[in-house]
Amino acid sequence: MNKITSILMLCFLLTSCGGSKEDKVDNAILRANLALTRGDCQTAISILELQGRQTLNDIYLKTLASSYACRAGYKTTVLFATDIPKVTDAALLLRGLSTFTTSPNDSFDNLEYVDLQVALDILLYAGGTLLSQNPTSAIRDEIFGNAGQDINAFGFYLSFAQLGKFSYFYGNASAVTGIKGTGGVTSTNPCYLDYNANVNAFLTALSGAGLPTGVCAAGSDDGHPDLVSGVDTVDAARACEGIVGFNNMVDTLDSFIASSTSGDFGNLIGIKTAVDVVEALILVAKPTFDTAIFDTTSQDRCELLFAGNDEDIMYFYAGIFETLHR
Repeated sequence: MNKITSILMLCFLLTSCGGSKEDKVDNAILRANLALTRGDCQTAISILELQGRQTLNDIYLKTLASSYACRAGYKTTVLFATDIPKVTDAALLLRGLSTFTTSPNDSFDNLEYVDLQVALDILLYAGGTLLSQNPTSAIRDEIFGNAGQDINAFGFYLSFAQLGKFSYFYGNASAVTGIKGTGGVTSTNPCYLDYNANVNAFLTALSGAGLPTGVCAAGSDDGHPDLVSGVDTVDAARACEGIVGFNNMVDTLDSFIASSTSGDFGNLIGIKTAVDVVEALILVAKPTFDTAIFDTTSQDRCELLFAGNDEDIMYFYAGIFETLHR
């Protein structure tokens, strides 16, 4: 009897005795979670990817995202216990994020940075949203119901971590203090981008409006070499990673706070208000500014809309990244 039972259990685990596709996916999720408890991230990824992406299975998607996040070195327990307490001031959000345990990043194609983005995209585009469409928390809630809130919450955690990696690298941040322009590990830039004359004037206006930009002063003309493609020009694809990353963080933050009873993120409630203030200031400086940039959460859409529109990208970075990271 024991031998028969063992054979049946082995048959179930290996899914070699038939069964529906749903049963096989459920079994894959079980085995992937067992692998994750052992810290075997790659095995978990392989098990789940073998089933093909299950875009309407929220448990599958969260487990697959967890597997890629695991390979990126991310742990939610560390996020809450160690990293989130570092964010004490919404006005210095990106400085705090740059000091996260997962933030050290030495390249635009760092493998952990790439894996964390894969994990985040699995959640953002859950439900089959096209890459050319803007994914939103509202869309995920509509598709998944209450389960959408869990996806959005996890997406918020990962967006926090990924934005920390982005800010650390492109903001040339100190791993200890998070202050922009003081890292000196892979670059020496004081600003994210090289800014043209119009945006340099806007940097001055920001300071006059009580929104200082730290070491990035008007006329610095020294952005991160991997974000610029020449004097006063922008690498739109990489710049869009920051734009989309920030916008998705704001979107998932709003959703998370609205559905959460936790007070852990109460000090970030004012972020959306700060963004609205920046947008208003930009429109004073440039009435023709394309405000769609603040609602763009799709990388593909961002690149399509803003390729060749370097100045509007500069205004966004000056108003958001330079003020929140100093």
